[in-house]
Amino acid sequence: MKKMFLFGLFTIASVFGLQSFGDNNGSKPTIQVDTVCFSRDVLPILNSNCAMSNCHDAISHKDNYILTSYAGIVKGVSPGSSATSKIYNQIVNNKMPENPYKKLTTEQKAIIKNWIDQGAKNTTCVVTNCDSVNVSFSTIKPIITNNCLGCHNGATAFAGIDLSTDQNIEDLKDLILCTIIHATDCKPMPSNGLSLTNCDKSMVNRWVQLSSTGNIQSGEQIVRSFNVTPNHVTESAVIHFQLDKRQSVMMSLYSYDGRKIRTISTGDYSEGNHELPFLANSLSSGVYFIRIQVGNSIQSLMFTH
Repeated sequence: MKKMFLFGLFTIASVFGLQSFGDNNGSKPTIQVDTVCFSRDVLPILNSNCAMSNCHDAISHKDNYILTSYAGIVKGVSPGSSATSKIYNQIVNNKMPENPYKKLTTEQKAIIKNWIDQGAKNTTCVVTNCDSVNVSFSTIKPIITNNCLGCHNGATAFAGIDLSTDQNIEDLKDLILCTIIHATDCKPMPSNGLSLTNCDKSMVNRWVQLSSTGNIQSGEQIVRSFNVTPNHVTESAVIHFQLDKRQSVMMSLYSYDGRKIRTISTGDYSEGNHELPFLANSLSSGVYFIRIQVGNSIQSLMFTH
C-alpha cells in the first residue's frame, strides 16, 4: 500500500459559483444564488437517508422506487409542486425514512421542497470558487450530515460506524477520508456508486490534514515523521515518530470501524526520533489505524494486514 493515507493526493483545481446548468430540454438556465442544485444538494440527502438496503436502493426498490439517481427520484415528484409530490409528502410527514432511521432535518426537508417547487430539474453543479484551504469542522459537518448520516447514525449505524456525534466524526476522520477518496483498502462511500464532489473531497482532506498535524487549539505540531514500516504489515512492523521535546505519549491500535483494540505503548518519551516494534500476527486481515496522543494532539495513520 503506497498511500500513507493519501493526505497529499488532492491538489484539486476545483472552483465554484454562479453558472449555467443543463436541464431536461437541453437549455441552460442561469442558476441563481438561492436555487437548489440536484446533484449537490438533493441526491446526497435521498441517497444517504432513503436508498439504503431494504428500502429504495437498486436491489430492494421498495414500492418500485429507486432513489439513487435522478430518473428514479423524479418518478415520485411532480415538478413545480411539492404539495402533490409523493416523495416530499412521505418525507415532510415523517413517514420516510421509516423507523428506526432518523427523520430528515427541517433544513433537509426545505432543500427537497425548494428543488421540487423550482421545477425539479436535473442540474449538475461544478464548483468554481471552492475554498479548500480555510476549512474547519463547521464546514465539514454538513458534508457528513448530508452524505453519510442517514446510514451511519446511532444504534442503526451501518457496520457499527456511528457518525451521529461530533466526537465520533473526529475520532473516525481518517476512515472518513479513506472511504470518500475510494482508496483501495476502504469501502467506497457514499454508497450506490456515488461520489462526493472534488471540492468536498478536497475540503475533507484539508480538514484531516489540519486536525492531524498537532494541537488544534494552539496550532503546535508536536509529533513529526509519524509512520509505520512496512505499510502492509504481515507479522511485525516498526512505528517511527519524532518529538520536539520530552512528552507523555499514548499509542493505541484501532479497528477499521473505530473500535480500540489495545494500547500499544504509554509513557514518557524523550526529544528526538523513536522506533517502536509492533506485532500484528494476532490480527485478522483488514484495515487498521495506529493513533498517537500527546496531550490534546491526536494523530493517526492507516496500515493493512
